[in-house]
Amino acid sequence: MNQDLQQKETDYSSFGFIFVQSFTLARIPVAILFGVLLVYTPDTLLKLLGCLALLGFVEISDAADGHIARHYNLVTEYGAMLDPYADSISRLIIYWSLASHDLVLFMVPLCMALRDVTVAYSRIVLAKQNLTVSAKRSGKIKATFQALGAFAALLGPFYWEAIGRWSFYTLSWVIILVTLVSSVEYVRSAILALKHD
Repeated sequence: MNQDLQQKETDYSSFGFIFVQSFTLARIPVAILFGVLLVYTPDTLLKLLGCLALLGFVEISDAADGHIARHYNLVTEYGAMLDPYADSISRLIIYWSLASHDLVLFMVPLCMALRDVTVAYSRIVLAKQNLTVSAKRSGKIKATFQALGAFAALLGPFYWEAIGRWSFYTLSWVIILVTLVSSVEYVRSAILALKHD
């Protein structure tokens, strides 16, 4: 009976597993749709509401997929690798779109890409040492700042005139610093894993 349960837990063809992974990967096409809508359509209230809804889906799915996987006992190393992949790609698309629309500095998606490549290589080292590659606390803090930052940037034109354009630069640099600092924990874990090899 325990063997059947173990087989059920790792059944990659089950509906639950496929649903959770599809829900995770859905962030990428939704982020592309967000970018197309933001960059290539005229500025209207309908466009803003559409962008907010798409951004909301990306962030809600990021927060919900892990909870769903844990609740239904569908947590796997495969999912632990797929989730940060979907996060990285979707947030890079979102922030590239925001930068293209002059809502954040172009340094933001550049630093995000630098951080994500560094963390990806750190995860490779951890995986080779049979250590977990799931998100660390600093990664979750970074994700929260990037999520809130995307909403703040999208709404920027509505408050910049009231409080000043300095908030555009402050928002961009806060996201940059939090993003880069979040890589330290992953790099440190990878270095320690190599030392113990």
